[in-house]
Amino acid sequence: MSTFVICAKHIKPLLALVVLSMATPLLYAQTPINDPNHYILDTYDNFSYFNSNMWNSVPNNTWGLEVYNSNNVIVSGGKLTLKCEKTGNVFVSGGIESVHKKSFSYGYFEIESKTPTSGNRGPWGGFWMQTGDGDNVWDEIDVLEPNGADTYYGTQYNIGVSANDSGGNHLAIAKKINNLPDLSADFHKYAVIWTPKHVQLLFDGDLVYEEVNPNFIPTHPMYVFLTFQIDRKGNAPDASTIFPLYWQFKNFKYYRLKTDCSISVVEDNFDFVNHDYKVYKSYSLSNSTIPNNTNVVLQARDYIILNGEFNVPLGSTLTMITHHGICPE
Repeated sequence: MSTFVICAKHIKPLLALVVLSMATPLLYAQTPINDPNHYILDTYDNFSYFNSNMWNSVPNNTWGLEVYNSNNVIVSGGKLTLKCEKTGNVFVSGGIESVHKKSFSYGYFEIESKTPTSGNRGPWGGFWMQTGDGDNVWDEIDVLEPNGADTYYGTQYNIGVSANDSGGNHLAIAKKINNLPDLSADFHKYAVIWTPKHVQLLFDGDLVYEEVNPNFIPTHPMYVFLTFQIDRKGNAPDASTIFPLYWQFKNFKYYRLKTDCSISVVEDNFDFVNHDYKVYKSYSLSNSTIPNNTNVVLQARDYIILNGEFNVPLGSTLTMITHHGICPE
């Protein structure tokens, strides 16, 4: 993905011709809040009830010491609560997944979460996405994944991105996000923007990590997982861990990008106010002026060209994003 941001009083002409082609990280995340014209809300679950058309109440797999039971999935009062209790030497927990019910492609994903009470070693899991496909099993994004030690401290968590490269090799990268407030004391927003050319992870609206290496970017539709796992080995529960523990979620949202990648927009004296903003194949604009005190975002699959006189008044911005020949649909 390429981006080019113009913030100036007057540009006449803008190099006569501007073509976006260099791959550079974004300066900030293009979310539905700061780029509402390009996003449409596709899926929203406020957890007022358990939506069995979207979620399985028992995951098809386990990843730690836990076993799953649908009785440990509680949906009430606009919250999803996953309960983990210890029965003898067995950790009985809760988790939901959208496997074989709803898969998701490129777009913006967000959830609010309150992690298990800090000071307890062992809780692991969170909000993540994976293909669930044997051929593409390594396509995964971990949006919120504290391990059993992270949840003890309560002020840090892990994110991760993985995929198979063109040679079939598994490539993965992980990063710890730390120096945060106690994540178990209140709800916080965890989000990801996934496009063909980048993955951006956000905490409470702030960009905390961006991956632009195409070898690490998932390319297949993925399922969503909200799980409460129990970590193993050095991060497993110890004698000080107090059960039951609870992991809460609310307000799952998925926005997809509006696209029409077969259309090239070619205009003189472009109407920025009434334009139907989508990811188009390309833009070629000339002799145009951004309205006063307006933030404009243009997105194209291939390229954006500005010709002739182009004005960006003081107080306005123009952000141009290209997706390098891949339609983010």
